[in-house]
Order: sequence, then structure tokens, then C-alpha cells
Amino acid sequence: MAKITDKDDLNVGTEITINTAASTFTLVAAGNLVAKDGVTLQALYSKFVDLWTTSTYNKYEFPMYAIDALSGQFQFGTDGQTFSGWKPADDTTRQMLRDGGWSEFSSAGVLNRQYVGIVSLGEVSAAAQLYYQRASTDAATDFTFDDEVNEGIQVFGDASNGNFDKRTFFKGFVREYGKLYTDSVLADTGKTGTGAYIVNLLLSNADDLKITADDTDVSTLSPYTEIGVKYFDGAYSKDVDSTTDRNFGIVIDVGTHSGIDGAMSSGGTVLTSADGGIDTSDYDGGTLTIHEGTSAGVYTIASTTATTVTITGSTFPATTSGSSFTLQRASPVVATLAQIYTKVQYLLRQNSNINTASGTVTGRTADLLLNFVGDTLICGFYTPGNPNGGGSGVMIEGIRDDDLNTITFYDNLGTARLYPFAAAGTINSNAVLTAGGTGYYRMYFTDLSSSDDYGFAGAVTVNDADGNPIQGTISGASISFTFDYDGNVQGGRSSGTDADVTIVAGNPGSAKPVVVQGTITRSKGISFSLVAEQDRAYLA
Repeated sequence: MAKITDKDDLNVGTEITINTAASTFTLVAAGNLVAKDGVTLQALYSKFVDLWTTSTYNKYEFPMYAIDALSGQFQFGTDGQTFSGWKPADDTTRQMLRDGGWSEFSSAGVLNRQYVGIVSLGEVSAAAQLYYQRASTDAATDFTFDDEVNEGIQVFGDASNGNFDKRTFFKGFVREYGKLYTDSVLADTGKTGTGAYIVNLLLSNADDLKITADDTDVSTLSPYTEIGVKYFDGAYSKDVDSTTDRNFGIVIDVGTHSGIDGAMSSGGTVLTSADGGIDTSDYDGGTLTIHEGTSAGVYTIASTTATTVTITGSTFPATTSGSSFTLQRASPVVATLAQIYTKVQYLLRQNSNINTASGTVTGRTADLLLNFVGDTLICGFYTPGNPNGGGSGVMIEGIRDDDLNTITFYDNLGTARLYPFAAAGTINSNAVLTAGGTGYYRMYFTDLSSSDDYGFAGAVTVNDADGNPIQGTISGASISFTFDYDGNVQGGRSSGTDADVTIVAGNPGSAKPVVVQGTITRSKGISFSLVAEQDRAYLA
């Protein structure tokens, strides 16, 4: 069967029954009528017109009035001049009315109910369950039937019919696993309110090629389980494209813990976060990055509690409060941009709180946070609402070095921010250098003035894209690094140019000292190989 558009397919006693005593009519899913397909209001109106040509019915007041079939404007309980109180007998009947909205009037001419006719435009995947909100703070409500939508939704009820008026807002959603998400609000239709007429919502979906795992894996396996979203009640500030702080209200943490209320004392070693929520098992031995203020910088974490971070090897230079900060693990969680996107899309289908900061944000009705344009991940393009008030900008912490230049962030001003190009690569070491985890490495410039180059007393150690020296213990056969290609001016060098470097390494008692020269180019695939001889002459 299909939607009934012909009045002759409505047969009294089969598809429709009429109770003249109660002034009600009932639609029945029988004969030509399938509940999901329904019947157009125009066909129903035309059927009434035919029936009321006979004395069986025209002794009674006419049930409904058609204002305009094209825009779907109808009324029950009036013939346009007098009021009769005719109405659908029940909600099951109302749910089978198609291609229009309507008002229901009492015999005294009082508006009892009003329904907007929601019709979706665009194709959706088979059995997709679309849903809606009638107010921005409402819980999500499923449309009665799956697939494309064509249904009357009550938006007004008097004291005896729900006692509400929700005619200033409407939002529809289609969010299915493995499909692109679409939301549509009244502004998309050119209307400022709902009423007894058709409102077309732009709701369609297509295959989402960036989804990397099914819901079972996302809810149980790493790295997905280590990814969360914070909707802050204040601005999260950090440098992105310059030394000027950019503000964001929403932060996606990838194995990290970000906050906006860091407080510390001059000469002290403890950062306090009243918001807390720090996982005490994750960050010992990792790094604390303070993004703003006099104490901005990177510190080594000695220990944590739920509300404090104790650093080691240095102290804070100033007393500050309300600082934005991020904790990173000693062994960072590694997630691709597609995996991050997959987890966020999963969260946006959950009928529960997805906010790992204070305050509740229900995933199913939260605004979209991410989208891909080609292989570039765009964060905050849709200006997502933040019910906690911190702003609509979206930032991701804990992303891979290789992804720094395939991501765009929209801040609280709605301005796109991009990290300066960060070259990235790996330092590969042979077995004698990695033995025991006691080897060392350090990278120096060799294209500065002679006194600042490797081999001279003022030799300058190369900093990574975060401003940290590229040096340390050889903890594995492959160590990744980044370089601020567009912004590094160490030793007076010119930014945006290739950097000649020298890497020194060794492992006392295992590997002889080794020196390797190379060049950092504008690339993400740089590779340096450290191959040392076994050292049999070292005397411990």
C-alpha cells in the first residue's frame, strides 16, 4: 500500500468510522489504509465533502475546514463560519494524517490543540529513526514511524490538552550509525515558528566513510574509551595560530585531562583544580601544560590526586588562578582523527549525559561538533551550542603530531584557527642504543652562526613544535618528534626554511657514541636513523 491521496480509497466502516453523536472520526489501519503510510488531509476533507452531500450526514455540522491544501492548512471543529467541536477520536488517528497541519476547536470556538505538519526533505537510510525537539531544552522524542517523516506533531494544547505552547522552536535530527548526521531547525525553512501548516525539515543522510568502528568496539576498546568531551562554563584559552590566546568552550580530550581553573602559588609545586575529576592512575610521570599567564609552560608531573597536580624538577614562577591547563600521560593515547571523530559521533547518539565536566549535556540533542572536509577534520564549524556557557569553540587535546596540520579549530568568535605547519618525523635507533632503556639522544642545529652550531660551546638544542627540547632517553626503537617549521626562530634562524640538524646519541656500556646529520624539511615523513656500534671497551 501507499499513502492514500484519493478520497475513494477511504471507505466508511473499513478505513474510517464516523461517530456523529460524539462528533469524532476514527482512522483504521485496514483495507487500503496502512498506518505508516497514512492519508492526506486533503483526501480526508474531500471524503467529508462527498459524505455531506447525503442526508445521512448533512443533518450534522460539517467536520472540518480547508484553508489551503497546498500549504497544508486545515481546521477541525469548524466549517469556517460556525464551530462544532468535531475532532479526531484519538492520537492513533492523528498519527495517520499526512501532508498538513491542523487546529482543533471546541464547539465554543476555543482552540484546544494545534499540530504542525512536519515533512522531511531528502532520503534517509532504511529504517532510520528520526526524532525531534519542540523546545531547545526538551528531551528528544522519536517520530511515530521510521524512515522519512510526514506527521502532525502537537505544538499547542490548552489546559485540558497538555497545557503547553511550543510554537517558537522545532528541531529535527537524523543520526544513524555509519551515516552522516543532519539536524534541521526552523531557520533552515525560513520560518520563525510552527503552526497549523506544513514545515519542511532538511533531513537526509549518506554513508559516513570516516567511521572506523562499531558501537561495541567504541564503548569497550581503546583508544575510544579514552576520549571524552568537556563543555566548560568558562573559556579554555591557549595559543594556536599565534602567541595570542584563543578561547574555546568545548574541549575533546584524547587521553588527556583539560581544565580551566588551574591555581598555583609562586615558588610552589602544586596546581589545584576545584573542578577536579583527575584520574590518579594516568598522569604520574607525564606532563602538565599551562596554556596561559606568567606560569605558562610545560612541567613534569610527579603525582596527582583528583584535584591536585604536583610537579617535579621546577616550581611555578607566579601566583595565578583560573588558568587553562592540560595533563598528558607519560605514554600518550594514540588516536587517529577518524577514531576521534568516530567516538564523538557515537556520543552524539547517546540519550545520556556526555559531558565529563560539570553540567549535563545530553548527547542525542547536542549540536554537531566535528565534520570532515576531505581528510581535514573541522572542529566547531556548526557553532555548537554550549549549555554551560563557555562558548561554542571546539578544541581537541592529545592529537597525534602527524595530524597537527590536518585539523582546523573554530574558536568562540567563530574564527578558524590552524596550527603553524609542524614538520614531523621519527628518530630510529638500533638495538645497542635501545638496550636497557638507558640510551640518550639530543638534536642540535647546524645551520646557525658557527658559535651556536653543534660542535661549539653555544650549540642550540632544537625545540619541538611545543617548545620542548628534542632530547631525552631512548625509550624505544622509534621516537617521534615535531618541529615548528613556520614559526621556529631559535638562534636567529629564519622561520619557514629547512633546518640542518645533528643528532647525537649513545648508551654507556652498550653503544658507542654516534653522530648523524640531516635536514628537517616541510614534511610529515622525516626519518633519521641512529646506528651505533656495540661498545665493548667501556669500563663502568
